[in-house]
Amino acid sequence: MLLLLAVAGLTACDPDKKDPDPTPIPPTNNVFVLNEGQFLAGDGAVSHFNRETKALILDTYGAANNGAALGDVVQSMGVAGNRGYVVVNNSNKIEVVNLPDFKAVATIRGLSQPRYFVSTSASRGYVTEWQGSFTNYLPGRVTLLDLGSNTVAMSGSAPRQVTVGRNPEQPVAVGGNIYVPNSLDNTVSVISDAQGAVTNTITVADGPRSMVEDKNGNIWVLCSGFVTYLQVPPYTATRVSAGTLIRFSPNSPTTQFRLTFPTTAGPSNLRINPAKDQLYYSFGGAQYQMPITATALPTTPFIRRSFSGFGIDPRDNTIYGGISTSYNTNGRFIRYQANGTAIDSFAVKIGPNGFVFY
Repeated sequence: MLLLLAVAGLTACDPDKKDPDPTPIPPTNNVFVLNEGQFLAGDGAVSHFNRETKALILDTYGAANNGAALGDVVQSMGVAGNRGYVVVNNSNKIEVVNLPDFKAVATIRGLSQPRYFVSTSASRGYVTEWQGSFTNYLPGRVTLLDLGSNTVAMSGSAPRQVTVGRNPEQPVAVGGNIYVPNSLDNTVSVISDAQGAVTNTITVADGPRSMVEDKNGNIWVLCSGFVTYLQVPPYTATRVSAGTLIRFSPNSPTTQFRLTFPTTAGPSNLRINPAKDQLYYSFGGAQYQMPITATALPTTPFIRRSFSGFGIDPRDNTIYGGISTSYNTNGRFIRYQANGTAIDSFAVKIGPNGFVFY
């Protein structure tokens, strides 16, 4: 999530003269809703919602670019400056757009099963990628992007890529490092932004997928756990592990605080509020809220329904939940007050899986 902030420049002035009150910067009202679309249909889309007027554009990319389509499976979207980076997974590309008008800027190709984007500066970005097929996933990779030219960064004639664990997911940039959860393993790869290489591999629990940084600088990792089966009769379970929520300091990653979930119904979608003192996650068809000071997992849901996407608006703490009844019909999103009380609901495209606030 990202909130655009304006910074006023300082100019020399008469010390005896009182400066006038600065003109307030009007708040932005843009909410971008990511819609996966139907697999192989090429109908992934990003909807634009104005939180003040409640106006909704179902396909803002098509509306801004003469009906052009984003492609097959809109996986995620990251932001760097005034550019949006829409990761289109099955089309193996990233569409770069201006914000907030969503005019096309460039297409980054040369990617394989891209998943999530993170930037560390105005000129440098990273994207996680899966490798191999669902029957034989290989170690994944993280590809360095040149955001100045909106291309894959090169080292000589070769792309600048870092090998990580299998099926890397949503990374987080903290203190000059990129932490990458490897969801088909039990590790987090640490990539030095300065070196462009893996400098540490942290063992966590099975199935790490999403990560956040809290107000104290600690990193939280939500691990979904595994249930795997023999591929021949009698198809018995060969590995069963419950989900785990883990906290560690970047300075001491092997010293970990762990909370284990009671069943193998894997938790997902770890999020944190703008103040970075409350965690949110999905588990067992419901949403839970937990302070970062908690010593046990909450037992009562915060919102009693399942979401395909979850976001918290940093401007007013409004909660957005995506609803997907199937992946061949349009979905919707519901807005909630910070206390979990529903506000309203809006229809969007197929498979709403995330929200970007700009």
